[in-house]
Amino acid sequence: MKALSTYAAATLPALIVLGFFVWFANWIPQTRWDPPRLRQIDASMSPADLAALGKIIIRERGCMACHTIEAGGAIKGQGRGPNLDGIAQRRADGVPDGAKTQVEYLAEALIAPGAYLVEGFANIMPAATKAPAKLSREEVAAVVAFLQSLGGTPSATVATLPTGFENAANNTNNAGDANVTEQAATLEITEPAKLLEAFECLSCHSLNPGEVLVGPPFEAEQLRTAANTQGSSPEAYVLQSIVDPRAVQSEKFPADTMPDDYGKRLNAAQTYALVRYLLEQEKAQ
Repeated sequence: MKALSTYAAATLPALIVLGFFVWFANWIPQTRWDPPRLRQIDASMSPADLAALGKIIIRERGCMACHTIEAGGAIKGQGRGPNLDGIAQRRADGVPDGAKTQVEYLAEALIAPGAYLVEGFANIMPAATKAPAKLSREEVAAVVAFLQSLGGTPSATVATLPTGFENAANNTNNAGDANVTEQAATLEITEPAKLLEAFECLSCHSLNPGEVLVGPPFEAEQLRTAANTQGSSPEAYVLQSIVDPRAVQSEKFPADTMPDDYGKRLNAAQTYALVRYLLEQEKAQ
């Protein structure tokens, strides 16, 4: 009888912990998310038709979270990326030591954006064929045609879209992913601030209360309010926002701009370290 009592005393805490995580996993609210509608694009579409479609695509896929189209504005504009107005005129002859034609430059800027950086801007744009935009080749052609219309006449088609940038983009992104993964793996779990830096979270989110970059600021009070609105605990809400950012989206911020693979790139300990860190920001301010 004593042995049985000892066994029960030893296993009870484990059962309580297991029960908590089962309850916690089922408590996270599930919200339906509909991905952007697939567009029917084929090689027969004219440049003008592609441009009209490209105008829709860049807004649906979050490009305007960083870029602006400010008529008559300077290249800097009011965005975190270059002002797109007049880009066809500015890049009529490509760029020095790079793409030699307008269409080549625009295609490269989308598929391998780190190949040529406009002065004054950081290398923060992911390849448009990768998350979060995930453009197909046909959609890239449509966006190129639209960009040509900003100060010029569209000429790009699916059939004439330049090739050769895909490998450069893949090599760049693979190297970047490997570097981030290796860097994150060597970080101590108690250093979530370095995790934010390694995964470039602070390119879109600010640690300063009220300061909006692309996404909402990392402000603990705001996170708790959002969690309460969803009927969730702050911890569950922040966790879900990291690993499943499409589950709940705010109309105040551009949709579908946050990569959805952090659940794979972060291990469990790192994820929970970030959750604790973000909810403790109010204590540090």
